[in-house]
Amino acid sequence: MSNITSKIKTGWLKCMESIGQGAANMADNAKLKLGELSMENRRKDLLAQLPTKVMQMWKDGIELPEELCGMLSELNGINEELEALHAARQAKKQKPAITDGKDAAEAVEEAAAEVAEEATEAIEDATEETAEAVEEAAEEIAEEVTEAVAEAEEAVQEAAEEQNNY
Repeated sequence: MSNITSKIKTGWLKCMESIGQGAANMADNAKLKLGELSMENRRKDLLAQLPTKVMQMWKDGIELPEELCGMLSELNGINEELEALHAARQAKKQKPAITDGKDAAEAVEEAAAEVAEEATEAIEDATEETAEAVEEAAEEIAEEVTEAVAEAEEAVQEAAEEQNNY
């Protein structure tokens, strides 16, 4: 009879050790997943910043391959036309009439500055939201792992106490 009890206790302890190892594996997997999410978000941020950086390098006069220069030149022209259209639309909304060319140029510059500021704010907001989502996910995973480890430790301790009582 004591042999069966001993085998049951040994089996229980091994079960609890397995649970503890499983919790440790979950923690390791959570750390790996968090690292992967962080790297993916950083990659997205860099890819989002790349076109702007290349455009700035081109505007600063840094030599780039011909194909890229052609594309950037065309893109720059399109950007200027779009900024003028947006600025004109903004100017119509803000001012009922523009009296001369100087006022029009100022209105276009002001509207372009507002559009650029709005775009910058939108990019910053998106980056902050991504960082917050990653942080929340990491906290949730850490809590789950901590709970699982605590439960496993309690079970192992209870099993050890039962082993000592016999």
